[in-house]
Amino acid sequence: MKRSLNKLVAASMVCCFLIACKKDETKVFAKSGVAPTVSASPATIVLKKAEAADSSETISWTKSDYGFIAAVNYTDQLAKAGTNFAKRNEVAVGSKTQLKLTVGDFNQIALAQGLAPNTAGQLEVRVKSSLNDSLAIYSNKITINVTPFALITYLWVPGDYQGWDPASAPKLASVNGNGAHEGYVNFPAGGTFQFKLTNAADWNHTAYGWASSTVTGTDVSGTFNTTGGNLFVPGAGYYLVKANTNDNSWSGTKITSISLIGDFNNWAADADMAYNSTTKKWSATANFPSAGAFKFRINHPRGREETTHE
Repeated sequence: MKRSLNKLVAASMVCCFLIACKKDETKVFAKSGVAPTVSASPATIVLKKAEAADSSETISWTKSDYGFIAAVNYTDQLAKAGTNFAKRNEVAVGSKTQLKLTVGDFNQIALAQGLAPNTAGQLEVRVKSSLNDSLAIYSNKITINVTPFALITYLWVPGDYQGWDPASAPKLASVNGNGAHEGYVNFPAGGTFQFKLTNAADWNHTAYGWASSTVTGTDVSGTFNTTGGNLFVPGAGYYLVKANTNDNSWSGTKITSISLIGDFNNWAADADMAYNSTTKKWSATANFPSAGAFKFRINHPRGREETTHE
């Protein structure tokens, strides 16, 4: 009897010990914290394309405090002033408390936020501090005055089809300013279909001419330089002309049609557009539903990937 009682007491002590350990377990839950304080230098900046690789803006902030040691992740948020960060650019930096932007990167953000090139505008900046997906606190909001530069660059296409006048010639555009230009040019019948490329709307700057070419049917591709003769397309027509000043390559692809396809015709057939050489516009008449999507298509491509919309 005594031995059984001792066993019962020992078992009770073990049980109590286990219960006590479970009861004494400590779990930490963060419901709030001290938000970081953000600052930026300089507060006003005029960005210049020639300095694209240089440092432009430094955004710094104090560490947030959740009351215990934790791995905090920071994300910089930048948005056009007055938009309440509805459409924003975000840069995640991990546990760092500073973000340095180059002129080029900062210019990209400013343009993406809708600031006009060569015009002073304002970006608002704040820092998001987070421990996980369910907990995030935000810093104060500051304003940076920014004047971005125009990213787009052009090449003009003067030729005999328009009197060799760069000022009135159509342009090829590089929308990202990366040297890859493209645009549409109509070469009417009756001329030589020869042209050059200029990097300004006159003959006082750089002009690019023929270095080599390969004609494939109605299309042409090749290279250009600053000392060659005239570039050319194989014949009359409306062409997609591409020119890359990084490797001096160019091409001309004849456009036989531009058409529409979409919900208005059940994505089943192309509605061809007509080109007006006077207005330099393509147009078509179609009965569009009140809601729906459509695509422009060039030269009636085939294949599901060319006809489905996303």
